[in-house]
Amino acid sequence: MCLLLGCGTPGVAATAAGAQGIAITPKCKTTYVAQGNGTVTPMSTATNTAGTPIRVDGPPYAIAMTP
Repeated sequence: MCLLLGCGTPGVAATAAGAQGIAITPKCKTTYVAQGNGTVTPMSTATNTAGTPIRVDGPPYAIAMTP
């Protein structure tokens, strides 16, 4: 389980069950959650809704974002 601190909201936190890693886009619009089941799920930070999971080759254990 990973802990995610909310963008621009000090002290607000959420958890993502089964998450191996979390990356947030530079403008805090989308969070990408690396799942141990072979997917990366985009999530809207504004609505806290998950998008369509993206299949990856093997289980992702970490994720990083570049500007």
